[in-house]
Amino acid sequence: MKKTFKFFFASGIILALAILILGKFLFSSRDNFPLFIYGVSVTTFLFFIFLVRYTKYKDPSIRKKSNKNSEKPFISCVLAVYNEEKIIGKCIDSLLNSTYKNKEIIVVNDSSSDSTKKVLENYASDEVKIINLTERKGKKKAIAEGLKIAKGEIFVFTDSDSIVAPDAIEKIIEVFIADPSIGAVSGHGRALNANENIFTKIQDSWYETQYSIEKAFESSYGSVTCVSGPLAVFRRAAIYNYIPAWINDKFLGREFRFATDRQLTGYVLGNKYQGEKLKARYSDSPFVKNENYPTQNWKIVYCNSAHVWTNVPNTFGKIIKQQVRWKKSFIRNLFFTGRFYWKKPLPVALKYYIGAILTLVGPFIALRHLIYLPLVGNLTSGILYLSGILLIGSIYAVAFKLEDQKSPTWKYRPLMSVISTTIISWLLFYSLFTIRRQVWHRG
Repeated sequence: MKKTFKFFFASGIILALAILILGKFLFSSRDNFPLFIYGVSVTTFLFFIFLVRYTKYKDPSIRKKSNKNSEKPFISCVLAVYNEEKIIGKCIDSLLNSTYKNKEIIVVNDSSSDSTKKVLENYASDEVKIINLTERKGKKKAIAEGLKIAKGEIFVFTDSDSIVAPDAIEKIIEVFIADPSIGAVSGHGRALNANENIFTKIQDSWYETQYSIEKAFESSYGSVTCVSGPLAVFRRAAIYNYIPAWINDKFLGREFRFATDRQLTGYVLGNKYQGEKLKARYSDSPFVKNENYPTQNWKIVYCNSAHVWTNVPNTFGKIIKQQVRWKKSFIRNLFFTGRFYWKKPLPVALKYYIGAILTLVGPFIALRHLIYLPLVGNLTSGILYLSGILLIGSIYAVAFKLEDQKSPTWKYRPLMSVISTTIISWLLFYSLFTIRRQVWHRG
């Protein structure tokens, strides 16, 4: 019954988008042809993403089952923490309570100024190794300190304000065992503090669809562009030699502190194309000269059933600050991953580059429909434009409901679409003009 229900509504989503495309062709004005093309492109773009999501994507932990007698690899769970005294204990507990037992946990205290160090002292053991840095280094360099002593064949990264589901790591390790060509796996993230207020509810609705729709689409072609921080799992051989490039990443002539998740994912995606050059640049680093792994064309997938919950910003100001950091990361990574992503399967490559173009153009389309045309007397354009945004948001909301029928936050997804279109999209240009400012805002 559940499969029939999902099939029925998934088919309804695809049909609704197909009708929208047909409506664009039949009823949209062609007086401004570039705008006509933009409208058709956006709707077709979404139709294609949903079509692939519901016809091609399968959770790899369900589709790929390793032999029960297969040896379980030793893994290293590594996380950096800074001033998280209230939640770091819960984060470590979630790793200790994982059903996957062949592991070590390495926690790097990035010179916290609160009681984090005292909390960590209670966890120090043979299984949990604590590294206390005497001066703050930042997330990437702190993680690198942990990787220096990590013995695992697979690295499990999580954020210090995240809680990992008991079976999440085991599900993801099954994926690695079943397919040696997989270099990284992303878990499925939601908001830990979703019920706190309207801002956290909106973000929870966005997180759900960003993972279950966007990452699922990319995963269908083994080319996920960002293995996100709450639960990011990498094969040692896929990233170990590129840690020096990661922690010393520069953009526009100076250190780039952001793009931690996107850039590390980029090294896996570009392993075959950029790997040897990056290793040569940092050949004196212990990460390269002590262990030299061959380059290869790794796949990166998303595991829908590997759940993790993370704290999200609980005020509008914090959301904006976090979004600025994410936009800067997007811009920087576009100049790295964008150089070779065209070599990936055509559908996902088209989604990547067309998506980047639509991201740049979108704010100006919104400005025209919501401000310029109403000012010159065409109020209908603004109403129709917002109606279209709400309709697309509602389609995502239905997709959310299909994935999690018990969660009440699905109804906030249309509101996220409006906020994203009218406000957040403009932050891309602010981020571009201030990209040399590397002030970290966790949110």
